[in-house]
Amino acid sequence: MSPAHGHLTPRPVAAIRLDGGRLCLDFVNTIHDRHAVQIEDYLQEPRRFIEWCAHSGALHVAEGIPVPRAARERTALMREVTTLRDQLHALFAARIDGLRLPASAVRGLDHWLHLAWAGQSLGADARLHWRADARNARLPLKRIALDALDLLGDPAASRLRRCANTASCGWLFLDTSKNQRRRWCAMETCGTADKMRRYRQD
Repeated sequence: MSPAHGHLTPRPVAAIRLDGGRLCLDFVNTIHDRHAVQIEDYLQEPRRFIEWCAHSGALHVAEGIPVPRAARERTALMREVTTLRDQLHALFAARIDGLRLPASAVRGLDHWLHLAWAGQSLGADARLHWRADARNARLPLKRIALDALDLLGDPAASRLRRCANTASCGWLFLDTSKNQRRRWCAMETCGTADKMRRYRQD
């Protein structure tokens, strides 16, 4: 995001669309109209971040993860949120464009992957479980990082797409359509807006 962009008051968390097809893509898409002059950042502060994580499935309601209370911790958390979001956008955009993955973004994801692996231990059921000391406001970032790694290493990554509304939207999605010709983050939003624009031009 450019610091020159203005910021709009974000909509209620419950109204945020999840059109990416993967948790990590929905996280990247928490900036509405990434390329617009005025940006609607859905995750402007820690409370909204935690709410969005519950909305998207990055956190389970039963986990009861609290919002950090100390101002320093809240500031640090949001810096980590925005940094990882930008790094994942850079990684996925590079994959879509067939470019080399940016080294700084690779290092950023690698950092969170190591934190994620270190935060789990093998249980008697032969499955990995999050340790008690990992169950905090950074847990969803670790889950998002693991999902991003899974997607980047999956053949399905060839179906990563960018919304055709490149003038403002900037959302990314996994094209799971039968003919793999999906153009829009959602037909109800950018697709409809494009149809209206072309209608007015006729």
